Amino acid sequence: MSSIMLILITRTTRMLSSLTVAMKQRQAEWFTNRSGHSSFRAEVVESDDGYTAIISRRTGYSSRDWHYQQLASTGHFASARKALRAGRQMAQQMAGLRYRFD
Repeated sequence: MSSIMLILITRTTRMLSSLTVAMKQRQAEWFTNRSGHSSFRAEVVESDDGYTAIISRRTGYSSRDWHYQQLASTGHFASARKALRAGRQMAQQMAGLRYRFD
């Protein structure tokens, strides 16, 4: 009986750690605009009433001249996954529509 519980706990721990790694990889993804000068990404931040995604902008062509700024934030969400999904969608829209040729 204890070996079954140990297997169950081990598998659950592996699944949760792989989910955490996957979410961090998706959170680190930058969306670049058409000119290649501006890139955008969503960062999930936990607050008192849930989670929110903050959109960061990186301007410049190489790591030597990158400048960072925070542009906008999404609304409050009950889960980090929902906040990340909304933030990624907003970052894609910023790169593809609003700051397309910036």
